[in-house]
Amino acid sequence: MKLTCNTPRKGALAHIVSTLTAIAVVVALPAAAQTVTRSTTSAADLAATAQGPDRSQLGVYYRQLEQRLVSQGNLRQDRGAGALDAATLARNFMAIAMRTEYGSGMSGSGSAAPLRRWEQPIRIGVRFGASVPAAQQRSDQAALTRVAQRLQRASGHPVGLTNGAANFHVLVLSDAERANAGPILQQMVPGLSRNATRAVTRMGRNTFCMVIAIPAADPNQGIARAIAIVRAEHPPLMRQSCMEEELAQGMGLSNDSPAARPSIFNDDEEFGVLTRHDELLLRMLYDDSLRPGMSPGSVNQHIGQLAQAVLARG
Repeated sequence: MKLTCNTPRKGALAHIVSTLTAIAVVVALPAAAQTVTRSTTSAADLAATAQGPDRSQLGVYYRQLEQRLVSQGNLRQDRGAGALDAATLARNFMAIAMRTEYGSGMSGSGSAAPLRRWEQPIRIGVRFGASVPAAQQRSDQAALTRVAQRLQRASGHPVGLTNGAANFHVLVLSDAERANAGPILQQMVPGLSRNATRAVTRMGRNTFCMVIAIPAADPNQGIARAIAIVRAEHPPLMRQSCMEEELAQGMGLSNDSPAARPSIFNDDEEFGVLTRHDELLLRMLYDDSLRPGMSPGSVNQHIGQLAQAVLARG
C-alpha cells in the first residue's frame, strides 16, 4: 500500500505518513532552501550490521515473510498475462495517477489530484549504507540499471543512472543507517520538513520501502526531485519489488487501486514486478497529449481515447 500526501498550499511542508507496505509521498517544499552536512553512521551501528544487514534479525524476518508470500502465490515475477481493454486502462489510470490515497486526516479514499510527472530527464543516483557488502552493491546497481531501462522504454522519457548530479536518489540502507539518515536527506532535499524526514527515519518494519516525490515550484513543471528508500535487509524478490514499484511511483504513478490487475500498484502483493498493464499506464502518463498540472477533469475528457491509442500501438 502507498500513501500519497499532497500539500498544495504554497510554502507548505510534507507531512503525514503511516505504517504501510510501501509509501509514496508527494511533498511541497518551502521557498527557502537550507544547506546541511552529510550524515555518517556510528561505529556502533556498523558493528551491529558488520556481517551484512540480511543477517540481522530484521533480515531474517523479511526472508521468512518473502517465503510466505511466495508460498501463497504472491510476488509473481511474470509481467502479467491476459487481454487488456481501453476502458479498464483508462479507469485504472484515473485511480492511480490522478488521486491521492488518503483524504485529510488520513481517512477516507483520498481525493483527486493534478497530473504529476517529470519534464526533465531523470538522473538516478544510488547511495549505499556502509553495511551493504560490495557484492550486493554491484547486484543492486545492475538491477537498478535494468529497472531504469525498462521505465525508459515504457514511458519514452529519459531515465538512467548517473555518477554525477542526480535528481532521483535511491538510498539502500540498513535499519540503523536509515534511522540516522536525517542529515543526508536534508542535504539531498534542502527544506524537507521534519515530518517527512521522520517518515523515513522512523519507518516501521511493515513499511517495506518508500519514495518521496518533490514537485517543482511551478506545478506545470512537474516533479523536480525524488528520494526512494530501499531496505538493505530485503531478500531478492522484495528488493526487486521495491526498486520497480518505488521508481515507477516516483515517476508519477503514486496511488494504489485494489481494482488494478494485473498490477504492482495493488495492495495484495500478487506481483513483484511491473506488469504490462503498469507499463501501459506509464506510457499514457508520459504521452505528449498530457502535461503536468492538468486537472482530473481535463484528463478524464480524453483518457479513454488515449488508452485506445496506447493499446493499438502495442
